[in-house]
Amino acid sequence: MIDTNAPDISFVIIGYNEGKHIRSCLESVRAINLPGARYEIIYVDGGSRDNSVQEARSVVGVRVLGGDKRRRAAENRNLGAEHALGRYIQFIDGDMHLDAEWPAIAMAFLDLHPEAGVVFGMLEEINPSFAFRVLQLDWNPSEGEADTCGGAAMHRRDVFEKAGRFPEDVTTGEEPLLCWRIRNQTSHKIWYLDKRMAQHDLGYTSFRDYWKRCTTNGRAYIEIASRCWKTNDPFWKPNVIRNFTWAAIYIAALIAFALAPLFLKLALVALVAGILIRLTFKTWRKGNPFTVAIGYAIHCYFAKIPLAWGQLKWLLSAKP
Repeated sequence: MIDTNAPDISFVIIGYNEGKHIRSCLESVRAINLPGARYEIIYVDGGSRDNSVQEARSVVGVRVLGGDKRRRAAENRNLGAEHALGRYIQFIDGDMHLDAEWPAIAMAFLDLHPEAGVVFGMLEEINPSFAFRVLQLDWNPSEGEADTCGGAAMHRRDVFEKAGRFPEDVTTGEEPLLCWRIRNQTSHKIWYLDKRMAQHDLGYTSFRDYWKRCTTNGRAYIEIASRCWKTNDPFWKPNVIRNFTWAAIYIAALIAFALAPLFLKLALVALVAGILIRLTFKTWRKGNPFTVAIGYAIHCYFAKIPLAWGQLKWLLSAKP
């Protein structure tokens, strides 16, 4: 029997020590433009040590869960989903500010496309600096079908449940592994819409933050690839091989540069410049500013180093 009083959509927001962001995040959900639709707002706290829980409880209409112990993101999202009643679930992180028009756009898309199990949109970095404009390109692909998405996305609740929710037995990369299950076990698609879903505060304050995130991404690549390596869809296997290959090329190039005569050094510099210029123009032709395209090309190739390092650390620590 269908519960006619159940909400159309559940918003599940998770956070850990997001006291300075969580009120703004929750208020952005309350300010959505969704006429005629019923919705609920659930905040799940991951054991914050600041005032996150108090801030969340002070926002009208928010149900607060968790806060009693330290939980990882996957556990928080699953706890929220366990209490969600909507046919759609929009997951959001506590450091995001939801766009008022996004829920209506995403719900309309899922209503019209039953083959889509998940839809997500553009994350706009709040920090306007050059570095953040470059990094933002990583999580905003071209509109259309995608292999994976981040934690912030709108899911069909029945598909989400059928896929087994967010896997809690991985150290990182639970979102792409869930997407792999949705694509392979439920035969639904992951879809990206070129519409702003939310504003996001990445929160980098130093190069160390950048390096740490890249090494974490490297661990995610190889851990998830190891789960899918021998399947018909060996997800992220090419990425793992490519990251290790580029790292080996860098080491060989550095040795060659140190030992080679001047004309070979110049040839090597020209080769590197050609590779960077090729990706720069490819990114620029997609409508990005030329300076951002240059920065993105440098980031893409430099990031192979911490990505490979993260993969290697996972291999060395993995249990046989």
